[in-house]
Amino acid sequence: MHDQIPETNVVALVKKSAPAGPLRVDFSKIRRDGFQIIRGFGTDLVHLEYELSSISGGKLFYSDRIGSFVHQFRVLPYSENLSEQPTCGGYHTDFMFQARPPEFVALLCLHPDPRHPLFGRNQVVPLHAFVERLNTIFGVSETDLMTIGVDYTFTGKLPISVPILNQLDGKSILKLHTTLMADGKLSAFDNLPLKAAIEAVCGEIAENLVLDRGDLLIISNHSALHRRSECTLTFDSTCNSFRSREMATIRFDL
Repeated sequence: MHDQIPETNVVALVKKSAPAGPLRVDFSKIRRDGFQIIRGFGTDLVHLEYELSSISGGKLFYSDRIGSFVHQFRVLPYSENLSEQPTCGGYHTDFMFQARPPEFVALLCLHPDPRHPLFGRNQVVPLHAFVERLNTIFGVSETDLMTIGVDYTFTGKLPISVPILNQLDGKSILKLHTTLMADGKLSAFDNLPLKAAIEAVCGEIAENLVLDRGDLLIISNHSALHRRSECTLTFDSTCNSFRSREMATIRFDL
């Protein structure tokens, strides 16, 4: 893991509570490096939706399941929702089973982890580094990633086979979710324990990002993998409730 955030991917705003002027996003850097952090954006979700709608030309991703453009979530003591669990998430891309997943994911920190900055971090792995390292260490080629499907099995349904690299509008994009992948060796990949290999590679090359309250992280959902680290909870006896990491996300295209 890298603890240092490349300054080329960080935009520091003048005020910590609210941005000065329009949101400045360098999409060429995000597509190349996988992410950009905008410090001190603020926690106004109406403003977040407005700014992202403005820069995307209104191409916000609406989720029928959530019933909104904005998905607000927090870590809970017990949850079936992967984003709300305190354990580490899997490296993944959002909405990977759709023919056209959203190109970008914006994550806004509404409240950091109680044990911030050690817990509740985000990790991002750019596509080019992932493909190169997987080939160097395990001999898995880019052609393998584009032609061999990985099976995802769901209770009561037929397996869904999806290659890790897919073509969309003439470009390679990632489609992957290690949490949903089966453990063990895969004969299609020369009996390589592919899930373990991917997690080992990502653990070595991932950028380790620390978000404070009001920081905005924009990730490429096509040319990067992302996940969150382990989270913690504390019980606040004064209000009889748990304090935990709270986030909001909007997916969008250009």
